[in-house]
Amino acid sequence: MKRVSIVLLAALVATSVMGTLASPIPDDDVVSLQPSKTSSCANPTPFVIPSLQEWKGAKGDWKLSKGSRIVIDPAFAKGIPADAKHSFMMNPANLQQYAASFQSDIKQVTGWDLQVVVSTKCGKDDIFLTLGADAKDAKLGNEGYILDIDKKGVSIQATTSRGAFWGTRTLLQMLILANENNYSLPQGKARDFPNYGERKFMQDIARKPIPMSDLKEYVALTSFYKFNTYHIHLNDNPGMQNKALNKEWASQYSGFRLKSDNPAFSMYANNDTAYTKQDMREYQDFVKARGMDLIPEIDTPAHSLCFTKFHPEWSIQEAAARGDWLDLGNQEVWTFLENLWTEFVGWFDSREIHIGADEYDATKGDLARKFVNHFHDYFATNFNRTIRMWGSDVKLPGTIEINKDIHTDHWDWTYSNPVDLVKRGHKVSNLNAPDVYMVPRSQSYWDYIDDKKIYDLWLPHIFDIFDRTNSSRNLNPNEPLLTGGGFANWNDFLSESVTRVELYDRVSKPAGAFAEKLWAGEKSTSNISYDEWAPLAKKLRENIPGVTLTRRPASVGQFVISYDFEDGGVKDKSGNGYDGKLNNGAKVVDAGEGHGKAVQLSPNSFISTPVESIGYPYAVGLWVKPSGNQAANAVLLESGDGRLLVSNSTSPTVTFEQDGNKYNTQIVLPADTWSHIGFSADGTKTTVFFNMRRSAMVHYYNGRWDQLRNETMVVTAPLRNIGSANGNSFNGLVDGVFALNRASFGGEMAFLGKRYANALP
Repeated sequence: MKRVSIVLLAALVATSVMGTLASPIPDDDVVSLQPSKTSSCANPTPFVIPSLQEWKGAKGDWKLSKGSRIVIDPAFAKGIPADAKHSFMMNPANLQQYAASFQSDIKQVTGWDLQVVVSTKCGKDDIFLTLGADAKDAKLGNEGYILDIDKKGVSIQATTSRGAFWGTRTLLQMLILANENNYSLPQGKARDFPNYGERKFMQDIARKPIPMSDLKEYVALTSFYKFNTYHIHLNDNPGMQNKALNKEWASQYSGFRLKSDNPAFSMYANNDTAYTKQDMREYQDFVKARGMDLIPEIDTPAHSLCFTKFHPEWSIQEAAARGDWLDLGNQEVWTFLENLWTEFVGWFDSREIHIGADEYDATKGDLARKFVNHFHDYFATNFNRTIRMWGSDVKLPGTIEINKDIHTDHWDWTYSNPVDLVKRGHKVSNLNAPDVYMVPRSQSYWDYIDDKKIYDLWLPHIFDIFDRTNSSRNLNPNEPLLTGGGFANWNDFLSESVTRVELYDRVSKPAGAFAEKLWAGEKSTSNISYDEWAPLAKKLRENIPGVTLTRRPASVGQFVISYDFEDGGVKDKSGNGYDGKLNNGAKVVDAGEGHGKAVQLSPNSFISTPVESIGYPYAVGLWVKPSGNQAANAVLLESGDGRLLVSNSTSPTVTFEQDGNKYNTQIVLPADTWSHIGFSADGTKTTVFFNMRRSAMVHYYNGRWDQLRNETMVVTAPLRNIGSANGNSFNGLVDGVFALNRASFGGEMAFLGKRYANALP
């Protein structure tokens, strides 16, 4: 993993007596986020995200070493009752499990595999994890911690095991920024705690198939910033017109991501991606070990095409109704939904379950209100769990009062009023659109959330950033029924609209700004401007342990790889040492025609490289001379992120394949002739160059009823294999393979192409 250096600030903390419980820092012994005014030698406030609530700098440094240990207080190694009390999750992680996560993260950052021990004895090089910090310091709440760094070592003392884990996130970020300083950290004391109990990331995994490995990376991302809640939206479909206008409604794509062995429910699971009970068991263990709660959502009675397409008789039969609306006037629907939750609720550890309940038929308001109240009682009686819903009461008018014990995610003023909800006694979380909604390729919401806007203007109690002081539009920041908030990723335009790598990029960029506001509020962002904050935030974001989806390989210069094969092998001339390997009969041959040496590939041979892929911005180019005999879907480039094909099974055109979707380019490579193929992505589009001239843009067709247009597409460049490791390689010669870590253009592509050949074709 690429390392970064500290540019501004640095520091953290440690106990005064190692091996015993550290005393909580009295309020009058801690200063605010500003550096100490009393001594110019005191260490300034360290830069971390979210910012520390309080810090008192000392003098001198403490250095992590290969011999440092992570020492767990035996009195708290297995956790305390408060761990479960302050988590939605049954059997939450304990201090020992968090220490294992911390150990793994430190190894990724430093390369050192620190020993984890349970002991009361600590040395000056050790990191001590303990609890009990709330004994005299109620302000720390249930996630606060005290972090001390001094010459005797480092200690993190927290109120709960999760709070201790947040302390390790602070320490981890400091280590990332201190790598060029030999992991030397400034001494000082921090007293840190969140302003809000819920700091949430919500993700629509129904309309974009997301592999389990990616879901874990989103947990690594958000927990790095001390988010404590990951809300997964498990079923949905594209926005729909009513049945009168959409006769083919049952044939549209829908997503349901839980794969049961029970034949009564197995039919609903998607073939492209679905998770088994064991998948979810392992995933939740990972989530808990990263300090997070997992809130599952099965969204009914709307957004239910995954069910109504199999049972059209369960949809509302009126022509003005949408095909994805379940008919709550049909008793079979109620029985089905009770059985559905009985089947799946046991898959999840969360004591709070999301039932959706948004965007339903407004003419059936009381029926919808009866629905949510029924399932509040049903979950309480049968599963001993609470429920939450999307704010919907304004758009579902009726006389039945929605049970005030139902936790509400406010998302749109036309559907609910957060001020009124609080007055009626509902707990409310702020997911107000469009401020916190990110919908790739949308014209109505953010494609990329503007993190500067969030940093400068958004706060969890602000539900109208254009009228921030209006008490009828916003809540008091100390409102006890305001649980917190977060941001949401909706994938309304389905899988083909955005790649996995692009999606991660969109989610990762604003996460730090939201974390600042959810943890420390306006105080943190008033002390450092966005322009000062952003470069350091970027360095942290690019170095999060457990994240690979950035797909930005380390490089000493603009060339990431450069293979000319003139040495008789696959020596990387970029200076990065990314040498390739000839496999299964791939061989270097004299190509002639101005190309010198090139590699001969056959269907079973390929060149492997150490680089998986590169995400935008990039430029990739290579010379190819196809034989006249090519298999369907023959592969030029391949990785786990996608493939570049010579042609596809229905068209002779060069084709990109990403996440199971194919994007034709209209470029046909002539047989037995040298051609140059190049492509470049800049974040908004992918340009394809044939013989070093711009020939095409990569597009997908946005077929949603209110869009119906071609959209430019940003693809991830696959680099793991030249050819295919799966027996379907391009058949012919390849030469002059390069990848740049920036975008390029036609004139430069011509210049680069001619570096590897004497003349244009």
